[in-house]
Amino acid sequence: MEFKDHFSKQAADYAKFRPRYPREMFEYLGSIAPTRQLAWDCATGNGQAAIKLATVFDRVIATDASETQIANAEPHKRVEYHVAPAEQSNLRSGSFDLVLVAQALHWLNHDRFYPEVRRVLKEKGVFAASAYNLLRTERPIKEMIRRYYYEIVGPYWPPERSFRNSTCIEGERRVRRVGVQSVADRTPD
Repeated sequence: MEFKDHFSKQAADYAKFRPRYPREMFEYLGSIAPTRQLAWDCATGNGQAAIKLATVFDRVIATDASETQIANAEPHKRVEYHVAPAEQSNLRSGSFDLVLVAQALHWLNHDRFYPEVRRVLKEKGVFAASAYNLLRTERPIKEMIRRYYYEIVGPYWPPERSFRNSTCIEGERRVRRVGVQSVADRTPD
């Protein structure tokens, strides 16, 4: 699978309107990593997960295959951004405490990506992938969102998105599912 750039054209809006991850998710990831020295935010997009990782880890390397996404990423003194595909990061072997893919695992070539994760992780390093579901709200808005997502927009999603909607990746070792809630108020503005 080649890099399919679905987001660069609207990278500035993507950075502005994408849902934010809750602080508790990053605190949890820091608590299960062998140390908090170095994390890789893979497929970082606009860097929102990288910035939050930097509140927990001493240093974060954030990569994305899209130059435009990296150009729109928020700077932070503990985050280094690089343009690189997930499957060939050019990062140092055996050096990362944590590899995180936030809302992007379905876009990656798994046959090439998982060996890259194994290569860069320290012994006992942690690989984590996160994804968010549809928002929870009251009826009738809930039904309108469901219909819009599955019936109106759903048929137009790229095929990789169906992987995200239908699969739970177990990987090679034990899997711990942790539910973390993100709360946000949204207005039409």
